[in-house]
Amino acid sequence: MKKIILSSLLLSLSASVSYAACDTRNLVAELQQNDPATYEELKAEAAQYANPEGVFWEVYHEDMDFKSYVFGTLHKADPRVLDLPANVQAALESADVVAVEIESADDPSAVGAVIGKSPQLILQPQGESLADDLSSETVAAVDAYLNELGMDFDMLAPLQPWIGASSLSFTKCDMEWGGPTAQVLDARLIELAKSKDIPVVSLETIESQLEAISSINEQMFIRSIEDVARLYEEGIYDAVLQTMNELYLKEQIGMIIPVQLHYTSQYEGRDDDWAEFQEALLDARNELMVENAGQLMDEQSTFVAVGALHLIGDTGLIEGLRNYGFGVRRIPLER
Repeated sequence: MKKIILSSLLLSLSASVSYAACDTRNLVAELQQNDPATYEELKAEAAQYANPEGVFWEVYHEDMDFKSYVFGTLHKADPRVLDLPANVQAALESADVVAVEIESADDPSAVGAVIGKSPQLILQPQGESLADDLSSETVAAVDAYLNELGMDFDMLAPLQPWIGASSLSFTKCDMEWGGPTAQVLDARLIELAKSKDIPVVSLETIESQLEAISSINEQMFIRSIEDVARLYEEGIYDAVLQTMNELYLKEQIGMIIPVQLHYTSQYEGRDDDWAEFQEALLDARNELMVENAGQLMDEQSTFVAVGALHLIGDTGLIEGLRNYGFGVRRIPLER
């Protein structure tokens, strides 16, 4: 969703814009070498999640003569992420139906229709600005970072805090890979399915996803923007986000949340904020996706592709499908 919104903001940029070189450091690898105690703490936190490793899973039932699959994605255009493992592609091409979070997420008209009905989900009230909720120092730091991406803070000023914060998840590496208009892994899978005449269905709706995001306390997103400014000034913001790619490629999905929280601000109530975030954006959505995926898998071979964070934990899709009555086993990727 954030990809579509930010895409419209970037259409006015010249194709000749040059971007600062991206930072490809792996901060987890650096922690392992330079701060092993912290690294072990983060590993222990990751291990508390159910199914903390693995992005490709087979789903089966003894009463069925077909199998289904779950593949955790990363909403990025990193060429390494887009290099689809052979067995993942074979599983998709063998399926009767492909199920994704939102099949029309890359359709500007579909997104625009929802925004047109509820502009307050995206835009600040008339006469107000995202800058009103931020210090001048934070605005200046965010603007400096956006300048390195060929943008500026004025592009975010009319947006609600959640979409402003989400828009800042783009790195200089992302811009080198095509920016917000680049095809990410989820879109690549949808394109592949349609090229094979395999039906593609949605597990959610644009409306339900927007409502889930907008239900979260906006102060959490304000603090997220403040963290972007701080990490940029510390010279590690790009590296923090790129480290998420490295964890995904190593299938260490359970490490993603602990590592992200390690670099965010410490303040009273942060745990409550995170609990609210997890309930709205993971737990509640997972419940709906498990129900819809389970119904599909009862009837036909189904290939499910959703963000990798939806796989982990007691409320994740893997445990959810087990509770639904299926057997689920991890499949090693064939890269």
